[in-house]
Amino acid sequence: MIIERIRAKSLIKEVTPSFFSWAKVYLNPYQGCWHDCKYCDGKAESYYMHEDFANRIKVKVNAPELLEKYLKKRGFFSSNSSHSLLNYLDATVERIQMPSPSKFVIFVGGGVCDVYQPAEKELQLTRKLLQIICDYELPVFILTKSTLVLRDLDLLKAINEQTYASVNFTITLADDSVRKIFEPRASSSEDRFQAISQLRKEGIHSGVYFYPCLPFIGDTTENIKNIFRSAKKVNAEYVITWGLTLKPGRNKNEFIDTLRKHYPHLVAKYLELYGNNDKYGNFDKKVFKRLGLVLPRVKAFRYNYEMKLGYSPIRYIPEKTNKVNLILSEILLKISHLKGFIMHKNFTFIKELYSAALYIEALKVSVEEILESNNSVKLPISKSVLSIIQDYLEKGYSSILQETEKEAYHHSLQFKS
Repeated sequence: MIIERIRAKSLIKEVTPSFFSWAKVYLNPYQGCWHDCKYCDGKAESYYMHEDFANRIKVKVNAPELLEKYLKKRGFFSSNSSHSLLNYLDATVERIQMPSPSKFVIFVGGGVCDVYQPAEKELQLTRKLLQIICDYELPVFILTKSTLVLRDLDLLKAINEQTYASVNFTITLADDSVRKIFEPRASSSEDRFQAISQLRKEGIHSGVYFYPCLPFIGDTTENIKNIFRSAKKVNAEYVITWGLTLKPGRNKNEFIDTLRKHYPHLVAKYLELYGNNDKYGNFDKKVFKRLGLVLPRVKAFRYNYEMKLGYSPIRYIPEKTNKVNLILSEILLKISHLKGFIMHKNFTFIKELYSAALYIEALKVSVEEILESNNSVKLPISKSVLSIIQDYLEKGYSSILQETEKEAYHHSLQFKS
């Protein structure tokens, strides 16, 4: 492994909070990943990564400095008194005088390069970032394939006591002999499950990201059941399932080469399934249907429902935000996900749900107050979506979401899994 230290110009990527993490900010101090997973789309040319992705790890040595600069610019103050007493007192006075900004979840990772790959053991950049997040009393979300994250349990517990900490593991294959083929340098699947167990015992949020679920390999009945049973056993809060994308170029070529070596009988099927060379790596829908395949997230939802395992992370609701708005946004996004990605029905309504969720997420005024003042005409929301909102406001929970989950479950039962 070659470690190349660089000074980055930027670190932060701001996004709209989504169903998959609820984070508003993404950051990663590493480029390249020693784990060398054979399906990793981080190797795709579209990410502008260097060619020797798995062996040359570029390290943004100024990442802590960039994060702290960003947080100060947003109006946050550090509670760390290890700085000079005068500076600390000045900051405390300024904090009292100025209204504190609304907190948001920071995703440390981003999904392309693992922040707990072996380079982290030596450099401890992720730990430094967590210390800053802790000092500024902000919530954190982590996605990894490494049990090295347990080294930072002290900071994670401190953050969780202040606000919220969620540590999640990508786990795609229950059989470790198969896992080694596609994730040769990552922690074993069993070790990742045990890490979830330890985190949950400490009260830290944790779940499984069961993706990419590999066609003909990871989407088998046996593998799906084993992933869910293990997740339930270690008290994971949720399992999020998604399929495989193969972007043309390095990403697709390396994966097909791996198949040629270990699963030669599947090469023709994969070349046909991903023969459309979609720039985003999506499979050919016509071929998918002709091969009689079922989306893994559809088959897996049966076990989400039966085992009472969530299908999205537990959302952190910051103080000084419109709590009801964020809850409503989450409900609409969940219904949109179930109808669109599990049941595949009424896409016009799905778009309405999604648009309304984003609108409400960004709304500064409480939806409840607007409706109470009889100004619902001002909301750019359809009557169908409005009925979902009113259902929650009247009952304190979403009976429509519950009905939709039940409907999605019965839909999933149509398919062998």
